[in-house]
Amino acid sequence: MLLIIGLAALLVVLVTTCTKFTKGPINTAALKKQLRSLQLKFVTAALINPDMERMEMEILHNKIKTSSNSSTISGDGDLKLLFDSNCNHIQSEMNNANLENRSSWIKFRDLMFGFDKLYFQK
Repeated sequence: MLLIIGLAALLVVLVTTCTKFTKGPINTAALKKQLRSLQLKFVTAALINPDMERMEMEILHNKIKTSSNSSTISGDGDLKLLFDSNCNHIQSEMNNANLENRSSWIKFRDLMFGFDKLYFQK
């Protein structure tokens, strides 16, 4: 009986680990896609809703955090470059004295800079 319980627990750990490593690349790709979309909005001077962007990014940040280990995230050079670029654009927006929705931009900046600091500024 104890052997069966032990094997069942091992099976659960195996399935959980396999699922985690399968979803990691998918969630990383989704985050990169969102970051590229945001980058394009900055470059083309498109209207950006910081509340909506923050909500979408928060979901993607949480997904990648739970499906990838920190060294995998930190080691992704493309992801780092996308964060660098978007954080620079966000900081430029924050420097605008006439910025509307400043509190929303602050929340969005804090989310993005927090992730960047956690994984890429070591």
